[in-house]
Amino acid sequence: MSTPTGTTAALPTDVDATQPHVVYVPTPWSDDVWFLAHDGRCLGWIRRYTDGPHVLFGVYTYGCDTSGLRVWVTSTKTLTEAAGYMAEHVRELIDASGRLGPDPVNPLGLHERH
Repeated sequence: MSTPTGTTAALPTDVDATQPHVVYVPTPWSDDVWFLAHDGRCLGWIRRYTDGPHVLFGVYTYGCDTSGLRVWVTSTKTLTEAAGYMAEHVRELIDASGRLGPDPVNPLGLHERH
């Protein structure tokens, strides 16, 4: 299983505040991709990329569109900001994932809690 990295982000008050969000490194072959899990479920992906001289962290939905691609949501300057954005938009990410096809990395969206 993946090891948590970075800091945890507190949940918004309208979500089960007893369960923190944790950023995990999901793929041992990539140091540039993370996902956010909540209560054992994947919420979305974060990918580090460069845009010219800038390093950014793109937030993507969990699940794929009809073209088989994850849907970009926003980009931030740090991993912490990307995880914070996802923690603040839990319901929207869950709703978006429900409208998308399975994610090829983890079709059931399950993740064991540590």
